[in-house]
Amino acid sequence: MNTSFIENTFEQKVPMWDDAEQMQTIHNLTHTIKTDSRVPKLGVMLVGLGGNNGSTFTAGILANKLKTTWETKQGMQKPNFYGSFTQSATAHLGYRHDKKTGKLQDVYKPITEIMPMVNPVDFVISGWDINSRNLFQAAKNAHVLEPTLVNALQKELEAIVPLPSILNQEFIAANQSDRVNNVFVGSNQECIDKIRKDIQDMKKKVDKVIVLWTANTEMYMLPEMVDIDDLQSRIGRNVSMSASVLFCVACIEEGVMYLNGSPQNTFHPAIVQYAKEKGTFIAGSDFKSGQTRFKTIMSDYLIGSGIRLSSVVSYNHLGNNDGKNL
Repeated sequence: MNTSFIENTFEQKVPMWDDAEQMQTIHNLTHTIKTDSRVPKLGVMLVGLGGNNGSTFTAGILANKLKTTWETKQGMQKPNFYGSFTQSATAHLGYRHDKKTGKLQDVYKPITEIMPMVNPVDFVISGWDINSRNLFQAAKNAHVLEPTLVNALQKELEAIVPLPSILNQEFIAANQSDRVNNVFVGSNQECIDKIRKDIQDMKKKVDKVIVLWTANTEMYMLPEMVDIDDLQSRIGRNVSMSASVLFCVACIEEGVMYLNGSPQNTFHPAIVQYAKEKGTFIAGSDFKSGQTRFKTIMSDYLIGSGIRLSSVVSYNHLGNNDGKNL
């Protein structure tokens, strides 16, 4: 047995309909979950590295890594991972018998102590952007972080420069054209090969790579691709395709996880089929799905309570040009 893996096996009783005997029977299914216990050196590659999300994410990781402090109107601030599920949350493991009181006490453990996982400060960060400014300039342009923090990280942020990205202007707002000065131009297949080469270069530095789309939200790509043959045909015929789909295909072929942070239809049926065929994980539909769901639920609740709403307003400080797009 490979000691670098933890295996857990459990059985599940599942009711199934037996067409031959026209009756419902109970079947036992056995599941084995294998978890790699080795903590890899992780490369995180962001599509839209120089945007509001990418620059803020990177600065936040660096601030925690370097334990950078900065001055605000409220005084000196220290970096932390509050709000991070893996770094701040705990899980209930069971109960402990208190000898003094004779009662059972709840036992909780931080998520980081339950499962082997990468410390965010050890991330190797890279990625692509349609603009060539380094991350210090990008963070200044984003106007999200305190200037004192950005200035304190200037040396580290200036060392990170986005790789040339790919862009299909048909799928994002035309008013983004003034940012475009760092784009690779080629056929669909050439763009996929270019992205794969960038991922391969990252693989030489780390043990594992994940790719996160944090760029502008694209317009829906229609009609959707229904199967793998349709996907490969459109790539081969150089049919106009959204950048997110080309990035996703490259990730699938490289066997790296692709996380989608925008509400666009990147995951066509053909893309899902292709990921299954290659055994690659894809996930995500939007960074702000929780916010949207909460507003929907609360609106229904308030209206049902007889309260008339005049407007619903939220603050999206990491919009990455969403406001400009809208």
